[in-house]
Amino acid sequence: MGEEPQPLGSITDCAILRNSGISVVSLEDGTIDAAAHEATGLYTRDTRHLSLLRLTLGGVAPLLLDASQAGAVHSAVFTNPAMQGPDGTIIPARTLILRRRRVLDRGLAESITVSNYGSAEHSFELRIAFDADFRDIFEVRGYTRRTPPGRISRTRGADRAVFRYDGRDGVRRETHLRFEPRPTALRNGEALYHVRLGPRDTFTADIRVHPGPDPGDREPVPAIIRRVQADERRFLRSVTSVRTDYEPLSHAIERALLDVYALRTALDGESFVAAGVPWFDTLFGRDSLITGIFLAAYAPDLLRAALRNLAREQAESSDPATDAEPGKIPHELRWGELARIGEVPFARYYGSVDATPLFVIAADEYLAWTGDVGTVRELWPAIQRAVRWCAERLEATNGFLSYARRSARGLENQGWKDSHDAIVWPDGRLAEPPIALVEAQAYCWAALLAFANMASLLDEDDGGALEVANALRARFERAFYHEELGYVLCLERARTPVPTPASNAAHALWVGAASERAAAAVARRLFRQDLFSGWGIRTLSSEVAGYNPLGYHTGSVWPHDNAIALAGLRRYGFDELAYILGTAFIEAALAFPAARIPELYSGDPRELRLVPTPFPVASRPQAWSAASLPYVMATLLGLRPSGPRALAIVRPVLPLELEWVQVRNLRFAGAAIDLTFRRSADRVAVEVDDVRGDVEIVLSRTWPRGSSGPQSP
Repeated sequence: MGEEPQPLGSITDCAILRNSGISVVSLEDGTIDAAAHEATGLYTRDTRHLSLLRLTLGGVAPLLLDASQAGAVHSAVFTNPAMQGPDGTIIPARTLILRRRRVLDRGLAESITVSNYGSAEHSFELRIAFDADFRDIFEVRGYTRRTPPGRISRTRGADRAVFRYDGRDGVRRETHLRFEPRPTALRNGEALYHVRLGPRDTFTADIRVHPGPDPGDREPVPAIIRRVQADERRFLRSVTSVRTDYEPLSHAIERALLDVYALRTALDGESFVAAGVPWFDTLFGRDSLITGIFLAAYAPDLLRAALRNLAREQAESSDPATDAEPGKIPHELRWGELARIGEVPFARYYGSVDATPLFVIAADEYLAWTGDVGTVRELWPAIQRAVRWCAERLEATNGFLSYARRSARGLENQGWKDSHDAIVWPDGRLAEPPIALVEAQAYCWAALLAFANMASLLDEDDGGALEVANALRARFERAFYHEELGYVLCLERARTPVPTPASNAAHALWVGAASERAAAAVARRLFRQDLFSGWGIRTLSSEVAGYNPLGYHTGSVWPHDNAIALAGLRRYGFDELAYILGTAFIEAALAFPAARIPELYSGDPRELRLVPTPFPVASRPQAWSAASLPYVMATLLGLRPSGPRALAIVRPVLPLELEWVQVRNLRFAGAAIDLTFRRSADRVAVEVDDVRGDVEIVLSRTWPRGSSGPQSP
């Protein structure tokens, strides 16, 4: 396979809802029609459970007037074109107003109202077409399945229809639809209502869709909407709040937090944050760890859940088919039919070189923000196994953490840039495995330091982790240092430096692995025109032969990658560059519809467009992209743990020429802290408004060690 299938087409015009483990991708007006737009549908657990949901009035599509989305709620307003009723009379244009309100809860609930604003009585037909194809998400993404599909059966009653799919994996998947009131006729794939409305009369029909047995709930759709929105407000009250004097930015931060909330999914009594909708709506190791690290100052419970879930799925044995080795943290888990029958290798797939060291780093970061020794002690056996894997891989591959897939169907590239053409020489040649990425060495070094730190706090043996870390860092500096780039992209065959300008080296600054001379070179290089687009740092330089501004990892801009780079710049004291990048990042975020930050966007130069060019099939909501904005704000404000009960504020920076920023309910070491940052002449003043708990607030000029690595210079 080499890489995960890349979807074709575009979803930039789609409305996307996600809640309670269910997602809906529809056209702007709410229509689901996979035959016309392959990505549309209702999905859960890697399966499309609804492939058609289309409304017509009098046999024609109503005219969309407006559509909007707020969290898990979508609404649209339509009117009728001039049309003929069943009795032959003409219904003038704009006589009927159709309103559609949709919400995701345990399933899809939709209310359709049609009002007659004419002066005469009118009759018309309201038709609702529906279908379910149970296609696996990999098929939707463009993969051609080899195994024949299972069998779909259909049953219907007076007010309901049921689709059942008996998959090749032995699992029966079901979709239940229910209509209220009972349709005039319920044929195969269509609910028909004969409607007669007098002047100012309104007709209402509700649709319930459940990807599983119908629970038979009768809660009105407006009541479901109120409850879901109340749950969202409750979540926002429970996490750290950041407000500014620029209201669009305040709303964008809330939007980002709600996107992460929408991606939460229940799993065996725990919950995890899915990576992104619609393509990656499952547990990814790297994504969930970085998302958790980004939000440790806002909602540390998300990081704890990620650590627990991934510890439970840690590999216990070696399996070349899934790139599993004892101690490895999974790359991804899948529940769809094709994964379960082994046609794609991703049911429990471990082809990630960096998820395992990130697991250790994330555990230390969680401890730094929460002081929750109990959870870290519970995770300690998994942390030890992860460090053992890192140490064994260093011994086995030239003293560096490298990868080469063992499964012919697995991923060729196993860092975060995992498309087949992501890791290249400046002339565009693909680097040959085993590949030792610059960020993987930095993560491994940071993981060893994090392990030693946690071992000291838990009074456990660190097994010589500091000595291994020091030796790795010395090798890293000798093999990877490059005078112009700071660090090379990788070592081909774990030996030969590949001096390709890319964003990867910034990750070494993020975790503190970079030397001062290399950090300065990395910082300078990131802001040359070939890497910095004006909207952010590109994944790959525009001077490289393989560059494409719409390449998935070969020239596009990824928000999480830029948030990491910004944190690295702040750590090493490059505050002016961090201000430039932070301002560009926020301006890009605010330029997207509803300030919903996508998975990635084009690397087109800023001077070519007033807004960033979208990537056609970028996931949204996407976990680490959404989490990037809150993390950027916390990083610019300089919020970092400095000790078991000490929170440092390091050289705060206010982007966008903001006058003030309020931080409320900041979660740290069991306390809640309220802060206000105000611009004052050429500096930023900090006011400690309230501290609820036994913690100390300190001002610092240097970046604390935090989860791993030394203090900043």
